[in-house]
Amino acid sequence: MYGVIDVGTTGVKLSVYDSQGNHVHYEKVVLGFERLQGGLVEQSSQELVRTVKGLARKARELGAKSLGVSVYRASVVAWDRSGRPLTNVITWIDGRGRSVVEKLPITAKMLSRLSRPLAYILSPDSPAVLMKWVYENIPGLYERVKSGDAFVWTLDSYLLYTSSGKFIADPSNITLTGLVHPKNFDEIGLVYDILRLPRIRPELVDNVGDFGSIEGLELKAFIADQQSAALGLGAVERGRVESVHGTGSFMELCTGNFVMPPAGLIPVVQVKVGKTLRYGVEGFLRTSGSVVDWLRDIGFYSSYEEMEKLAGEGSRRTLILPSFGGLRVPKAQNAAGMMLGLTLGTKRSDVVAGLAWGVALYMGYILRMMEQVAGRPEEPLWAAGGFSKSDVFLQFLADATGLTVARPADIEASSRGVLKLLMLADGSSGEEALGHPMPASAVFAPKLDEDARKEYMSNFKDIVEALPEWEENIFLRRSW
Repeated sequence: MYGVIDVGTTGVKLSVYDSQGNHVHYEKVVLGFERLQGGLVEQSSQELVRTVKGLARKARELGAKSLGVSVYRASVVAWDRSGRPLTNVITWIDGRGRSVVEKLPITAKMLSRLSRPLAYILSPDSPAVLMKWVYENIPGLYERVKSGDAFVWTLDSYLLYTSSGKFIADPSNITLTGLVHPKNFDEIGLVYDILRLPRIRPELVDNVGDFGSIEGLELKAFIADQQSAALGLGAVERGRVESVHGTGSFMELCTGNFVMPPAGLIPVVQVKVGKTLRYGVEGFLRTSGSVVDWLRDIGFYSSYEEMEKLAGEGSRRTLILPSFGGLRVPKAQNAAGMMLGLTLGTKRSDVVAGLAWGVALYMGYILRMMEQVAGRPEEPLWAAGGFSKSDVFLQFLADATGLTVARPADIEASSRGVLKLLMLADGSSGEEALGHPMPASAVFAPKLDEDARKEYMSNFKDIVEALPEWEENIFLRRSW
C-alpha cells in the first residue's frame, strides 16, 4: 500500500493505493487562505503541517508502507532550526513582491529591460522576490539565516525539513525559485546580487530518495504538483502535452532536453531520478477554478451540475477574460478579470459558458507559443484536475487548441505521478513506466473548422495582447 499526499493551493488530498495501483481511499481537507489587506494571500504554515501529518497518520493506519508528497509551487516560508515556522506561507497568487520590485536600483531595472528572463525573475510573484520581501520584513532574519539558525525558501523545502531535519529541495521545485538555473542547477548569481540575498540554498536531491518520515511513514518521493501531474499523465516523453485545471490552469509540454521558451513561459524540470532527467515548458493562468467558485459564490449557480448545464446552453459570444490574477503571458501582472461581449440579450448561461471559453482560448494561446520552440505536440492533449470534469470545457479546449483532448479515468493526476515515483522507489516498476499514460474515460475531438478556430484565436490574441498597455488603467487593474 502507498500513501500519497497532494498539497494543493486550496486543499490537501490523501490518496491510498494498493500494491497494484488501485485507488482504495481518497479524502480532501480544505485549508483556505488568509486574505489580507491589499489582496495579499497567505496560508497558515502550522495548519498546513498539522494537516499533512494528520493525513500521513491516516495513510499509515490504512496500511500504507511508504509515503510520497506533491506540493504547490513558488510559495515562500521562513522557519527556524527547530522547524517552527516564522511566517505563514506566502502563496504564489499573493503578489506582495511589488513593493520590492518598485525599490530595485535603476541598474537592476535596466538589466531587466535587456533580459526578458531576468525581468520575469524580478516580478512581484517570483519566489526570489518574495524571499527578499520576507528578509525585509522580519527583523534579524538575515543574520539568523547567515548563522544557520533559520531558513528561507519555498514550501517544498520547509515540508522536507519537517520530515528529515535537512535543508534540501528537489529539482522540480528548486529551479522555479529564480535562484537556480534549470539547465545545470547552478545558482544564478546575478539575481542573488541584485536582491542582496544570502547565498544559501538547499542541497539538491532527486525526486526519489530517503527523505525522513512523517508520523512514522517513510517519505520516499517528493515533487512539484504540476510536474507530478505530467508524470501521472505520462507526458514526460518528448512531444507529449497535458493541461491541469485546479485553482489555476496549467499547460505543460515535454521537450525532453532543456529548452529556453519564449518570454513568460517557464522551462521546467519534470523529473530527475538518477540519470533520468526530463524537461518541459509550461504556461499557466493563475485563476480558473477559483473563478468557477467565485461565480458560484455570487449566485450564478448553486452546484457544479447546474454550472455544467448552463455552460452547455451558453454561446461563444460572451467571453470572460480570465486575468483575475493578472497574466504572465503577455506580461500584464496587474490586470484584472474582464467580461466582454455583453448585450441586452446576454443570459446567465452565456456568462457561465464565457468562463469555460475564455480559459480554453487562453490555453490555446499558450500552446501556440509553445509550438514556436517545441513544434506541434502529439495528440491527445491530456486534461485533468477538477475543471476537467466539465465536458463543455473540454470541448471548448479541443476547439481552441485544434487537438483531440482526453480526460483520464483518474483526474487526480498529481497523485498518480507520485504513485509512479513510489513504485519506482520500491522496485515495483521501472523507469519506463513513468511515460505510461492512464486509460482515457472520455475523448473530445475538435468541432470547429480550422478557419473558425483561427479567427477565434486571432481575435482573442488581439484582445489579450492589448492588456499590457491598459493594465494600469484604474478600471482594469486588480490592485489599487
